[in-house]
Amino acid sequence: MKNYLGAIFTAVYMLCYQVFGPWETNIDYIIAGILLFATGIPHGAGDHLIAKKIAARENLTFHLKPFISFYLGIMLAYGLLWYLSPTISFIIFIGISVFHFGDMEDLSPIIQKNTWLQLARTVSLGTGILSFILVSHWPEVRGIISSMGVPVVENLSPGFLFVSLIFLLLGFDKKNFTPFLNTFFTLAAGYFLPLIPAFICYFSCCHAVYSFKGMQNRLELNFLELYKKLLPFTLGALFIGLAYIILIFKDLKIYPIFIFLSLLTLPHFVLMHKLIKRPN
Repeated sequence: MKNYLGAIFTAVYMLCYQVFGPWETNIDYIIAGILLFATGIPHGAGDHLIAKKIAARENLTFHLKPFISFYLGIMLAYGLLWYLSPTISFIIFIGISVFHFGDMEDLSPIIQKNTWLQLARTVSLGTGILSFILVSHWPEVRGIISSMGVPVVENLSPGFLFVSLIFLLLGFDKKNFTPFLNTFFTLAAGYFLPLIPAFICYFSCCHAVYSFKGMQNRLELNFLELYKKLLPFTLGALFIGLAYIILIFKDLKIYPIFIFLSLLTLPHFVLMHKLIKRPN
């Protein structure tokens, strides 16, 4: 898929920020919110379609209400774990993010890919992507992670950024040359931005777009058909997220948003992996 949306959008964002910025942080938050609503949350709002597809493939019946109850149950259990042990919950979040980011970067035709080499590439690529964003914005990252109640080192050596680049290169697969370049240039431009725009540009303009492409191919729907089906569940996720922040944290902060994304990510990760990587 010759799509450089992430690289182009992030480069324009970076140029505007360098020329007209730095601007008020609220502007970054507003743009992040728009991107999150446009692609970030919708790319995970089709999990019921994924579950239905898997059920049909395995000759099972699918009912929406039990699925939603099970899905929310996983989120609730993970939320309870965040309350009991933020450190373990954070490690789980990092682990699934690494694998999921690396997995969704693979847009090559589905063959039999469950090999140790492919697994190593997936983990290396996901590690490179996530660690580059985190390490290159460590002072901001440290503040957010500390707010979650997770112990974290105060400073990181600049050498960790080179380690991130090494992991990125180890995850390179020539079959996915264009997505790799798109992601690489998105991360490079994001280096010159604050953490929130750097993360959301990758998450919404690269990762979510790749995920949409995978869903389109496997569900055999065009973009508009798919997006219409996702909109009600996107609004539902936003409502739950706002209720979560208002009822539990009382006001809008950054770290509860990342915790809520982790609650959405765990069940989404399992379903997307099952759909994308298993043959019909």
